[in-house]
Amino acid sequence: MAEASAVAIWQPSKSKDKIYIMMLVAAGVSGLWLSLQSAGYLLAFNVNTLMISCMIFTLTSANYIVNAKPWQTQIQYAALAIIPIALRWLLNLPFFQSYTPQHASMLDVMAQILFALQVIALWTIVAVAEESFRATMMNVWEGIYRLKNRQTNTIAKVMFANALWVLFHFIQRPFDPVAYKWYIVWLAASGVVLGLVLEKAGLGAAALAHFMVNLTA
Repeated sequence: MAEASAVAIWQPSKSKDKIYIMMLVAAGVSGLWLSLQSAGYLLAFNVNTLMISCMIFTLTSANYIVNAKPWQTQIQYAALAIIPIALRWLLNLPFFQSYTPQHASMLDVMAQILFALQVIALWTIVAVAEESFRATMMNVWEGIYRLKNRQTNTIAKVMFANALWVLFHFIQRPFDPVAYKWYIVWLAASGVVLGLVLEKAGLGAAALAHFMVNLTA
């Protein structure tokens, strides 16, 4: 019985968190495509790292999959993606710039369509990897120091995971609080929203909200 229950977690038709499992599969397919297509380039190395993160952190955050809300509720919570999107606009941060090709050779229509699909595929992997990372770090907080007051504990673990998530965005860029001040503000605020979505509705809702936010980058 336990084996059957464990298997059901990872089957889209039987899993309680169908949204996350479908996004995980989409991330795997996207990662395979991008890795093979860009073998030998930095993109392939980054994609492979993200795919490994997806696998490890999905396993270590399985409790958020098991305890996820029904997909209808998850969709409602995922709609909170509008908050980070609106904040991006208010802070005058880049909007839809990731779809702009960097090379003049990509000016034809088919090349632009392919490039847009690559960007969407990458954003799918990023959403799954980062939200499973956030969920795992929230579990780490629970294992290290759990506060007695439930609401206070929820806020604390969201902030703990959020701080680590923000720091990871500066591994491949210089940590300059002055130059990146509004980006850091946006990251921190967005992370709080995504963390609360994760806690209230499950991993699928958070990953879907993250993906929708990514699409506007």
